[in-house]
Amino acid sequence: MRFFLKLALVLLVAVILHQAIYLSGVVSLVDFKIFDVMSNLQSNSLTSQSESIVVVEIDEKSLQDFGQWPWPRIILAKILQEILVQKPAAVGIDIFFPEPDRTSPIQLKNFYKTVLDIDVQMGGFPSKLEDHDRVLASVLASGPTVLPLFSLQQSGNTPACLLPTASLLSIPEGLNIPDSPHLLCNTPRLQQASPGFGFINSSTDSDGTFRRQGVLLRHKNQGLPSLALAMLAQVDPDIKVIPPEKILSPIKISFANRTISVNQRGEILNFLYTKESFKRISASTMVRRKIPTDFFTGKMVLLGASAAGLYDQYRTSHGDILPGVFIHASLLENMIQGTGVYQSEMTKKIALALSYLLSTVVILLVIRRNYLSSWGVYLGFSSISLLLAWIFIKRGIYVSLGYFLTPFSFLFFFISLIFAVLHYIERKRFLEDLDHAHSATIDSMTMVAESRDVETGAHIVRTKEYVVILAQTLFTHGYYKSELTPHLIDLLHRAAPLHDIGKVGIPDSILCKPGELTKNEFKIMKTHVNIGHTIIENAINSYDKTNEFLTVASNIAYSHHERWDGSGYPLGLKGEEIPLEGRLMALADVYDALISPRCYKSAISYTEAEQMIIEKSGYHFDPIVVQAFKEKREEFHKVALKNQESDDLNIPILSPSEIT
Repeated sequence: MRFFLKLALVLLVAVILHQAIYLSGVVSLVDFKIFDVMSNLQSNSLTSQSESIVVVEIDEKSLQDFGQWPWPRIILAKILQEILVQKPAAVGIDIFFPEPDRTSPIQLKNFYKTVLDIDVQMGGFPSKLEDHDRVLASVLASGPTVLPLFSLQQSGNTPACLLPTASLLSIPEGLNIPDSPHLLCNTPRLQQASPGFGFINSSTDSDGTFRRQGVLLRHKNQGLPSLALAMLAQVDPDIKVIPPEKILSPIKISFANRTISVNQRGEILNFLYTKESFKRISASTMVRRKIPTDFFTGKMVLLGASAAGLYDQYRTSHGDILPGVFIHASLLENMIQGTGVYQSEMTKKIALALSYLLSTVVILLVIRRNYLSSWGVYLGFSSISLLLAWIFIKRGIYVSLGYFLTPFSFLFFFISLIFAVLHYIERKRFLEDLDHAHSATIDSMTMVAESRDVETGAHIVRTKEYVVILAQTLFTHGYYKSELTPHLIDLLHRAAPLHDIGKVGIPDSILCKPGELTKNEFKIMKTHVNIGHTIIENAINSYDKTNEFLTVASNIAYSHHERWDGSGYPLGLKGEEIPLEGRLMALADVYDALISPRCYKSAISYTEAEQMIIEKSGYHFDPIVVQAFKEKREEFHKVALKNQESDDLNIPILSPSEIT
């Protein structure tokens, strides 16, 4: 029962986190960026200029030659006429003409009559040029031209757009292609004159970058093509819309022995190309008839604005800004080359479901402390998903990798972080327990030595406090920087009690002798440093790596009877040859021996002990350590008073007269 409750809790946590991540919008943003990286790694840049598409630009040079925009439509008629005379495959116009041309002579006459009640006569003006719209309509009707439309969800005050239904595409039943109930069209004369039309609606993703473009919409239960698709319809009027074969299959649009795939929204992920990827010519050049022969013959021609301030701007994944006419040119190129990418809406749902499933598995593994297995699941499935996404995108399909990786990765690292914190807390408790056990072990070893020594437990406490006082003082003043650290000071505090551990190997007859030792007995007594060193070194050798604590303890036990002038034992080390731990312990041990009464001697005063220590500077003790002692002698005094010998120690406290 507990297992099922835990499983239910895990599933609930996974659901809540997945929903929170999805609703935050992060999933789609990451998905956009993954697509950008993968698409940029593809060979989607044209190696040379497009052989199929030419862009006629209304650029800055054109504005200088013909004045501000909008121009009289007689100029546009002239440009179109020059294009059509070379027999292009189709001409797409990325310019709206929603109202009559007010620069036409007939419009000017009407304006003066209506507004100023003046009859203006234009004698000698050719009658066929009186209406620019009529001239432009005549040119539009003379070739495979395509005018733009704009899809609207609400009509407002927009007049009804009358389109010949024969120019719309037939779409199968059951397709959920977005509906376009209303259209913004050109003036009726121009709209009816042009043999083709297509919508130019384009929008950026939520991060402001242009990636996807509509190819097909539904209008009055028929298919409304985009400008690019309408241009292809001028080449192949028998364009067919093929419904998906399976639930994950795309809608296919077949034309001229080619097929492109779009999703249920009639969209395609559109690779964008730079301006330089297309053949371009200025509208100014067109009017002046400086056109290369056959420049437009058999080509797809797009006419649109590229001058600053005239065009709608679209930001690419590289951060470049492209005019709308080049957006349509890129879509047209991708459809001709078959390089557009299809992204199914269903794959997003599948990716989210798979992410949820695997996240649940990972959470269960982490709860069961199978951390390596959880990492294996995460890295394995992430790698597989990346590989599959790369394989599919090379085939023109994007599998919405961000919808899988984003929640899966977030959940994995979030859960891992939580359990890492919990593991840290458990580990910290374990180390604290281990440290307590370690300290207890040291105390036990120390008690073994104490049980056979004439010195007391209070001596152990005092000496380790003395050592810490000296070490902290040296550290504060910056002495022995290469050796002395806060960590070493901590080790010194813990290891100091083991300085006389070797006395466990000294016979009781010598160790507990109340009188003065003979020369031979003293020689045996001095071996306690070797015994202590051997005990600790054996512990070090049984450890599979260097142990700092045991190393410090070994140095203290082995060298605390060495003297600065080299007259100490067991090795007769001199100066800084003696480990710093031993030099510190030497002063602490001697000071405490001087002020402590024993059955074989009486205690001396603090002042006398301090004077003796100072006098031994440079002989018995390190001068720098003695300097630290002089600075902190009052603290030594306080430690000694706080930790005096008690009545229950192994050796009674004797007054000087009793000792005498």
